[in-house]
Amino acid sequence: MDTMPMTANIKVFIISMLFIGLNACVSPPTNEDTMTDADLIRAAEQIEPAPAEGDQQWVIGYHHGTEVIKSFQCSDLCPENTLRIIYYNVPTDTTCESIGGVTKSILVPIAITVMPKDYCFPKAIAKYWGSDSR
Repeated sequence: MDTMPMTANIKVFIISMLFIGLNACVSPPTNEDTMTDADLIRAAEQIEPAPAEGDQQWVIGYHHGTEVIKSFQCSDLCPENTLRIIYYNVPTDTTCESIGGVTKSILVPIAITVMPKDYCFPKAIAKYWGSDSR
């Protein structure tokens, strides 16, 4: 039997098809859960210093597919009167309750006073915030 040596074009074609096949098996990254209820509780119970100035916030993970935000909200007297909050970033086309959260109104420092503001908290840590927020 005669075997014909593979040409470079055929090799490239076969390798390309292998990559396409492998790529089809790998799904793109999603906003899957990166935080468990226990992770949320640890974050809520964590003692950390308040920033020296200004409001600061960032995404710390995803819980049940929803962004979890940690926010330090400061009045004009930073770091005194700084409030740390961990809450869900609720998409605009949904409600807090529909993603399994608990809506609470808490007092947020604004200048020399405080004002109530609604937040959506994950159920696992909702008890950490309320009228006696820290």
